[in-house]
Amino acid sequence: MRLKIEAFCLASLLIIVPLAADTSVAPFTVPSAREDALGGQHAALADDFSLLLSNPASLASAKPQLFAAQLGLLASGPIFDIANLVLAGDKDPTTGLVNLLAANNYKLYAGFDMAGPLSFGYVGEGLGFGLFNTTSFSLNAASISSIKVDLHEDVLVVGGYAYRFNLGGGHALDAGLLAKGFVRGEISEEKGLFEVESLMDPSALLSSPFTLTTGIGLDAGLRWNWEERVAVGLVCRDAYSPALVSKYSDISSFISNPASSHIPPTVYSKIDPNLALGASWSPDLGALGHYVDGLTLAADYSDILDLFSPLPRNAILNVGIGAEVRLLEIMTVRLGIKEALLQAGMGFDLGGTRVSATAFGRELGLEPGSRPIYDLLISFEFFP
Repeated sequence: MRLKIEAFCLASLLIIVPLAADTSVAPFTVPSAREDALGGQHAALADDFSLLLSNPASLASAKPQLFAAQLGLLASGPIFDIANLVLAGDKDPTTGLVNLLAANNYKLYAGFDMAGPLSFGYVGEGLGFGLFNTTSFSLNAASISSIKVDLHEDVLVVGGYAYRFNLGGGHALDAGLLAKGFVRGEISEEKGLFEVESLMDPSALLSSPFTLTTGIGLDAGLRWNWEERVAVGLVCRDAYSPALVSKYSDISSFISNPASSHIPPTVYSKIDPNLALGASWSPDLGALGHYVDGLTLAADYSDILDLFSPLPRNAILNVGIGAEVRLLEIMTVRLGIKEALLQAGMGFDLGGTRVSATAFGRELGLEPGSRPIYDLLISFEFFP
């Protein structure tokens, strides 16, 4: 029996089979106000619906919960300045964008993401499934010769199972697998400063090549816990996630006749695996429990495999730390640090509706402070 357990755990975490490809596909993520205020995803947490995408082993501890819908709005950088330029009417948006880039030393990132409204799922009794969609727009000016606009729509379907091995004395080891299917439609254009006018024309952008990415994936994880107070989690997200990337002349041609608008070849690609290790602690508050409903502390190191890449990020950027305090049974205060930047947020549980707001930073560069951006996320979640 012990040999079977060890074999299952080893297989769950080491099915990292690299697929040859020229480029990798960006991972499919869903904005989470809680995670973005707590220092990112935590492999050891098991008390929220977001665990479905964090560590499938946590499904063994999940209480039954039905997630009906979500609407999350995420703004990054000076997104409202960009929107004003596009909607300027008789004003010249190109000149305005050039002036905005010059004011930021020709390095600028602005984006807008919307999670939902197609978003629902269930976790409980070791099982979990979900369907999510995310719409994203970004303008990324890395230099005077590289200004990129990206618009994409993601759809993600997941389903997972976890099994608990009771070790006695309040100790338990959970192992879980999560299968996923994903589709991404993307329009992307990259120009230099003197070609920036075409990036400000929505009709020109819609006539750009359209990329369709489809694939399947697998997450695998382990989680040890003691009486749900102390826990350690190890997870490999996208342990094996191959994808097909097809390009078409433009989105209108793709909708009307995909076969004739296809631009060969179809590329076989993958999502790079992300191996993460984390721990959490929910201490007994004693007398303080009369005033505080709960306290959770968590710390993770994500993307361990990046340490072995040819050009790794600074290791401190992969560290995430978070603390969450629940008060008055309805209000939650969250603080965190990720990528050496502060994160903070609040949430309100109004019965069947949860409202959360989070402000957090992200680092686009390889070193702390080299290219930070700041985001604001407001989320509405509905639980029947």
